[in-house]
Amino acid sequence: MNAGEGLLLRSGLWVWLLLCCAAAPLTAQTLSVPQLLKQQDRWGELADAGARIQLEGRFQSRTAESFRLEQLELIFRHPPTVRLPDRIRRAQRVEVTGGLTRDGSRLFFTVQRLQVGETDEEQLRRRMGEPGNEQPEKLLLLAAEYVPRAEFYEDDVLRQEIQAVRGQAIQRQKQLVRNDPIGLAGLLQSAEQLGVSAETTGQLRFELLALRLKQPGSELQSLLADARRMEGWDDRQRAIPASLQQAFAKNAGAAWAAASPVERRLLQRQLYVQLRLLDLRQQLKTDGSNGLELGRLVRDELPAEVQAAEALEQREVQWQLSRATQLERQELIGVSGLLVRLDRVAEAGQLRSAWLRGQEQRFGLQTLAGQIRTADEYLFVGEEWQDQVARERGVELLKQAWERAAQESPADADGLAQRLKTLGWERLQDRWISSADFLKRPPDDVQRAAREGRVVKGMTAEQVSQTLGRPNRTAKLAAQRVFREFWIYEEAGLVVRLRRNLQRANEVLVVEDVVRDEAARRKQD
Repeated sequence: MNAGEGLLLRSGLWVWLLLCCAAAPLTAQTLSVPQLLKQQDRWGELADAGARIQLEGRFQSRTAESFRLEQLELIFRHPPTVRLPDRIRRAQRVEVTGGLTRDGSRLFFTVQRLQVGETDEEQLRRRMGEPGNEQPEKLLLLAAEYVPRAEFYEDDVLRQEIQAVRGQAIQRQKQLVRNDPIGLAGLLQSAEQLGVSAETTGQLRFELLALRLKQPGSELQSLLADARRMEGWDDRQRAIPASLQQAFAKNAGAAWAAASPVERRLLQRQLYVQLRLLDLRQQLKTDGSNGLELGRLVRDELPAEVQAAEALEQREVQWQLSRATQLERQELIGVSGLLVRLDRVAEAGQLRSAWLRGQEQRFGLQTLAGQIRTADEYLFVGEEWQDQVARERGVELLKQAWERAAQESPADADGLAQRLKTLGWERLQDRWISSADFLKRPPDDVQRAAREGRVVKGMTAEQVSQTLGRPNRTAKLAAQRVFREFWIYEEAGLVVRLRRNLQRANEVLVVEDVVRDEAARRKQD
């Protein structure tokens, strides 16, 4: 109800009714049921004055000679000459002319003339099509005209019709501002204030976000917050068909308007995906050093966007490869493990290879220390990742270091030989052989026996000493051409017989035989 209507009720209605009573032939102004109800405390005076009243209301029910209007506790009596249509429907507009009369203590409305019209929603629909009402502003004014009636009569059907009119007005206004984000935002605000349907506001919000997505400099966090108000934005399980994605890319608003409710949820998910991808890409550091973390977020939040996740991850992989030489061992373990968990095994191998090349350049192979340190790094990789190629390269570098140490630092050579031995290599007659090959040699092989702590024929006295230590006692026997010594090891119960040809000046004592001496061992016991 507008202010003019309120003023009329407060001051002019009563005067007007009294004037009508004195001048009945004049055409009376039509009152509505709400206006008449506001003067209910004066109905008795109107009846006594015989005031002529013209009233408009809604039909509710009927009897043979009377009827009622909605929201009004009055019985309307009519003479036989005044008839209601047989097929009159509830809520049809009824305009009656007559007056209030008394019947004892009760008041009635005596009908002199009546006219039956459309329902409010029928009238509203008809008026929408009248010339001049096609403009959005006219449609909104027309809808506003019926709001008081919908509220007074608590008419949900009329409310829906009003919202439909407003929705059409908003749709027509949208055509004028569809490429203008400011205008579209204002229209969305108006639509929300008017309480238009959720479908209309949903479409406006979707189109506004889709438009802002394409504009540079948009506040993404604000857009994401709005996108999270749309149904389906967080649906990670349902795949978005390629056809919908293509329609979205071509014209997001048209795709939404033509879609089913289920498809609209998917389109709203697609819009959120695009916004979130843009947000995450903007978070990528210039050097790509946070690409793996951003890729993890994409895989977690947007599982269908595999290529986008891989592209972000690849940026950090390239960054890690570019700084491979700067990584410490623990950093290398961490980054390589992460790449493996992301199923990027090949890149993990490339990272380690680049790291090893960097270590080789860092420490160099020109010095003994450099050779040993570089070998250590290759052996570390070989052990940590069961990398046979790296292990073999580390062993080869240790062998080269041993060769160098044998000339420059014999003490270091002994240590390197021991390390190589633990790695499965034996030094034999100026060459290195694997422990497996070494063990394939016959049991009486001097080198194998020395390694196993045994004395066999062909060993030198020095080798015997290195293997069993110095004997408990010795005995010597010299002949014209041969010199013999007997080394007695009482604890072991062994007698080692060594000989040397006296005719050969440079010949050394060599084991000729090994005899087990149980008597000596028992004596020791």
